[in-house]
Amino acid sequence: MDLNLNRADYLQVGVTSQKTMKLLPASRHRTTQKVVIGDHDGVVMCFGMKKGEAVAVFKTLPGQKIARLELGGVLNTPQEKIFIAAGSEIRGFTKRGKQFLSFETNLTENIKAMHISGSDLFLSASYIYNHYCDCKDQHYYLSGDKINDVICLPVERLPRITPVLACQDRVLRVLQGSDVMYETEVPGPPTVLALHNGNG
Repeated sequence: MDLNLNRADYLQVGVTSQKTMKLLPASRHRTTQKVVIGDHDGVVMCFGMKKGEAVAVFKTLPGQKIARLELGGVLNTPQEKIFIAAGSEIRGFTKRGKQFLSFETNLTENIKAMHISGSDLFLSASYIYNHYCDCKDQHYYLSGDKINDVICLPVERLPRITPVLACQDRVLRVLQGSDVMYETEVPGPPTVLALHNGNG
């Protein structure tokens, strides 16, 4: 079976990092979903499609380079709050573009990876991993090699919070609190982590 694909440009944004574009959940049945994207100019833009044209919902002013963008919210509800990592700061926006959170972390390096699960925030810089709950520091881990990504297994299905670090030394490190519970070697350096079917 052959597919003929054609490119269609709807919108142009600045240079972006990996994991800085997300699809917001639909607010009502049969409505078009909106896309939110953060770029290296520090601009967060949300847009939807109307009659084949991109229509901006909101656009923030430029700021620090956005390294990550994640969606979050209360567990078991639509994840429609927008969180960005810029420098060592986390900012949160509603789906309409109103800023509701500005949290300066205690990291000395820029944030490279981020994952959000309910009120839990998992961050990593190059070698440092931090877990925050309600913006309060909970756990810390210093890796022997560079951390490429961080993710947390679904807390609704497990008795405890289980973060996983993808490290440059070809190892996935599963943490419990500030300690490594176990390590799993993979064939090459893992660069991105994702849950199977989006929910593990």
